[in-house]
Amino acid sequence: MENQYFIEINGEQIPVTEEVYRAYKRPLWAEHKRKERAKKCRDENGFRCTKDCRTCEKSREGGDLSLNKFNEEGYEVADSVDLAELVADKLLLEQLVAALDDLEPDERSLINALFYTDRTERDYAAEIGISHQAVGKRKQKVIEKLRCIIGGE
Repeated sequence: MENQYFIEINGEQIPVTEEVYRAYKRPLWAEHKRKERAKKCRDENGFRCTKDCRTCEKSREGGDLSLNKFNEEGYEVADSVDLAELVADKLLLEQLVAALDDLEPDERSLINALFYTDRTERDYAAEIGISHQAVGKRKQKVIEKLRCIIGGE
């Protein structure tokens, strides 16, 4: 049986893929690990101690580092990330990928040519033998089709 993954947004458990779950949890796990590392003492050579901190008399209580310290030392600290927005974007991206799979081969070819390469509508039109206005109209139809698929209309 495949594991189910859920994240809590506004008090509601939302089912997500493992990839989305890991993307959501990764910053939390990293912060937990950073806090644990900050508590570790270092030996005379600057290496982190490998002994059990619970029995060590040198154990650092708390040990949290301030983000201001990183800024003072010249490190860039990213603005806070809205995890709910990140998850919503990830879910929308999954919907878009699924919608792209529902397109006809010629529609996928058009999307690929115009959005994933540096080609212009004129270049693509010349390649397939139609006017660039026709390519523009096809592009708008495909985009509208994607909106309908994603929006469930």
